[in-house]
Amino acid sequence: MLFTYSPQALVENWLNHTIIQILNDGMLRIIGGHQVVAWPSVIPVARRSKLKSRTGIRKRLEKFWIEFIALNLTTQEALLETLSQQSCLPDALFNNSTCVEIDRFPDGIRDAAVDLFRFLFEEQLTTINIGSECLRDVHYTAIYTEFPSRVCPFCGLGHFRAPGAPRHALDHYMPITKHPFVGADFRNLPPMCSECNSDFKKNIDILRDKHGRRRRCVDPYNGPIFRVSLAKSSPFAGSVTNGIHLPKWNIQFKGGPQSEAENWDRIFKIRERYERDVLNAEYRSWLEHFVHWYVRGNHGGNRGDEIAAAIPEYIDTVIQDGLADKAFLKAEVFRMLRNECLSYRRGEDMKAFLEVLVTNV
Repeated sequence: MLFTYSPQALVENWLNHTIIQILNDGMLRIIGGHQVVAWPSVIPVARRSKLKSRTGIRKRLEKFWIEFIALNLTTQEALLETLSQQSCLPDALFNNSTCVEIDRFPDGIRDAAVDLFRFLFEEQLTTINIGSECLRDVHYTAIYTEFPSRVCPFCGLGHFRAPGAPRHALDHYMPITKHPFVGADFRNLPPMCSECNSDFKKNIDILRDKHGRRRRCVDPYNGPIFRVSLAKSSPFAGSVTNGIHLPKWNIQFKGGPQSEAENWDRIFKIRERYERDVLNAEYRSWLEHFVHWYVRGNHGGNRGDEIAAAIPEYIDTVIQDGLADKAFLKAEVFRMLRNECLSYRRGEDMKAFLEVLVTNV
């Protein structure tokens, strides 16, 4: 991720935790040979007034208890452990625990768990209100208020709509079909742009790769966060497009453990999207803009050394600081060009290239 969400967005993140507490207490009672506490007495006192009239939750809990009682003791205990593993966020994202998926259990209890938490996600987060806003909108408003440049933190490319506009789809970071016990936990429901959500992540299991190996994940609220570097790219080693030699891009992620960075890239195809949709598509127009800025502003002569010396000023005064308008990628492109000009072996080629661009304006 390029930045994290504000912890303030989790102030009203209580619904999932409340149901987990009810499930945990009830499972322990059944394993111990006792009956579960009846509704609504089973609801923690602090949340009872909000939930006691929610008959849809009660019916789905009753279905869960029927299926749980039918399990043998070994499976009951395993499911209790799975509930603990899955609901322990953010630790489940990076602590390398087993975190068993629900589909390893019999169909009846699996379906009951998924149905319960899908109902919480789809029906309850949008109908339980805090003041004039539902829980989901309270969460999104708190995030949006502190968004840098209102862009998606998973890619830095997509933009977010303001509160009050049609809602973006919430992503189940850990898929609800595999990890239902965090199906209504806002820690597992990070807003992201529609491209990240629908086109790339889809229903990918963030905790395991295609070979079933455990992966470490970025926590949307605690990071780590990464900076994109193009320093090791090769300016003239790519394909020729629109009459210009593209660089061979080497996109690196700096600032955090590479295990989390590579999993972020695996899930959201960050390198692929940056190269195809931004760097290759915008490289020529970015160069042209720089050249016009240089010539019109009388920043120096036509010698390569003079043009190269103006690049830091262009980065500082023209390219917007931060994430707006893909500035974080554009600035890296010009840092790469500047560094290439300073190269003992390759600098003359880059400066000659800049001279040609300026001369042909």
